[in-house]
Order: sequence, then C-alpha cells, then structure tokens
Amino acid sequence: QRQMCIREDPHPDVIRRYKELGGEIVTIGADAHRPEHVAFDFDKAGEILISCGFSYYAEFKGRKPIFKRIVP
Repeated sequence: QRQMCIREDPHPDVIRRYKELGGEIVTIGADAHRPEHVAFDFDKAGEILISCGFSYYAEFKGRKPIFKRIVP
C-alpha cells in the first residue's frame, strides 16, 4: 500500500524563494519505492511550478539541460 504524502517536498515556499533568488533550472523527480508509484501525482508538479513562477522544467541528456515548457 502506498503511503500518502501530506505535502510537497520541497514546499512551494522553498521553490518560490529559489525562483526569487534567481533559480532557473528545476527538475521533477520521485522518491518511489515501488515501480507502480513512479510518477504518482506528477500532474500536480506543473501546477506547483507555474504557481511559483516557472514556465519550464529541465530534463538532462548527456549532462545538458533540455528545457520543456510546462503545459497547464
């Protein structure tokens, strides 16, 4: 059984502050312990990032960021 996360980690206030301080590169990940939990609630990640002022997230290929537009 999957344990429900009570809050996002990091908290949106931390993400917002990162943006205020000039942060630009954001990745989305999961701390899944079972394969069926990978990407659980990822649809919320875009909403959170947009609310914190981000328009893009990054995926890394060959150690280089590839920016993907967040589609609401």
